[in-house]
Amino acid sequence: MPVSMPVSMPVAAPLYPPPPYEFRAARQTWVVYESDPGPLAAYLPAGVEPDSDPAVCAAWACHYPTSTFGPYLEAYLVVRVRVGDERFWYQPVIVTDAEAPMAAGRELWGYGKKLAAITWSGRDGGGPGTEQLVMTVERPRGVRLMTLSVLPERLLGPEELVSLRTAELLPTLSHRLLPASEPGRGPVVDELVAVDVRARSHRGADGRPELWRGRGGVELGAGSAADPWHVFAPLRVLDAFTALTDFTLPLGRVVARP
Repeated sequence: MPVSMPVSMPVAAPLYPPPPYEFRAARQTWVVYESDPGPLAAYLPAGVEPDSDPAVCAAWACHYPTSTFGPYLEAYLVVRVRVGDERFWYQPVIVTDAEAPMAAGRELWGYGKKLAAITWSGRDGGGPGTEQLVMTVERPRGVRLMTLSVLPERLLGPEELVSLRTAELLPTLSHRLLPASEPGRGPVVDELVAVDVRARSHRGADGRPELWRGRGGVELGAGSAADPWHVFAPLRVLDAFTALTDFTLPLGRVVARP
């Protein structure tokens, strides 16, 4: 009987199955803010530029209780950018607390995923301050990269979310760069990859989507040589949201090869 080949390498020790990947009851919380485009320009690939000045960024905190990869936490930053005539949310840094989604993210899409120590108030529960959703990211433990907090205040209709400039539903862009395995050669792969995910909101007993808008804050660490999250520091918070969704993560499309 033939044995199907795994999608991930090495063949004897794959970490993840083939895509697409399913996520259920995902708690996604994000804060949109303005940042200085000068310092962050060095962390954008060639041909990718912020679409505004100041740059618009978003810090995300995600709790995935049920997924193809199992349960895990994730956090990342995105910058709203332009590539030619197209606009995206470019993702320069991302961390998780599980190795399977880390490996899949790096290998399939080129996401800069690393393992980190992450805490999430929505999962841990209890204690003071539980009216807020709070995520902390440390890498290594004791070196704080980010603290994100959101105080949900009112339910938001999906049509309102779509019309908000601070919550534009743009594809996510990443830079997939694979170096050569022998000297004297250029990269084996060098491409910008876009993934367009359309989440489906959970609904309450009254039929309204579990989409909330509120007040939020994001603090990035004073500086880390290995993880330059501080480069994307906020100048002014614009908006904050949290949602409970299901979604499917597919393979993407190649936008450009720099």
